[in-house]
Amino acid sequence: MGEKRIHVFREIVIVLVLGLVLVSVLSIKTVSAQAGQITLKPSDDTYVDSSNPNSNYGGQTHLDIEYFIVGTPPYQLTYINIVWLKFNLSSVPDGAVVDVATFQLYTVTAGETFDIHTYSCSNNSWTELTLTYSNMPSYNTTSMDSALVAIGYQWYNWSVVDAVTNALNSHSSAVTVVMNEPSPHSPFSNVWFDSKEAIVTDHSPKLSLHWSGVVPEFPTFLTLPLFMIATLLLVIIYKKRCVKPQM
Repeated sequence: MGEKRIHVFREIVIVLVLGLVLVSVLSIKTVSAQAGQITLKPSDDTYVDSSNPNSNYGGQTHLDIEYFIVGTPPYQLTYINIVWLKFNLSSVPDGAVVDVATFQLYTVTAGETFDIHTYSCSNNSWTELTLTYSNMPSYNTTSMDSALVAIGYQWYNWSVVDAVTNALNSHSSAVTVVMNEPSPHSPFSNVWFDSKEAIVTDHSPKLSLHWSGVVPEFPTFLTLPLFMIATLLLVIIYKKRCVKPQM
């Protein structure tokens, strides 16, 4: 009977050792999960104009941002142009942990120094050929990032990692970036950026993403509980096999 117990005990030790090796392999797989990067062009880009609230500017070769006030109360008019861009995220792997999301625009002209801010919008139902100032979705007015734009024919960068992360966490296939200047400028002063329809195709807006890894398909927080359950089952089997049959 003693030899039998020793034999069963050895079997359990072997299984436990194999289990520990399996846990180590899973951990290594998680640590070495593939990193990656991609640069996306917008699926939709346009701007809206408060002075022409029902007009659509999709398909234009430029994206126009402006904010100025003409006249004095009660004869005061406010002009605001807001840029909208949407990027398709379907090429980003499921579970990707994005640590860098850099949004880039190329300037055509800049009448003054503009402090351009980026904002997020969770509503991706709009399209560049239907969006107007009147029907544009509401967006988060908390700025994600800003850049001083003062020179034409130059690239400018903004970080939009919060918008991308939120979109991926909500399992959205797209992310919307909204841009404007929150402070008024001189009348009729504006800044133009190249759109995806720009004559120079290399000047199209870009969204560069980098992810350091992906969330493993098998959650690591389940590894230890499952290992403990397996160990308990082995102990039960060991006890049953070691119990002397009643005559």
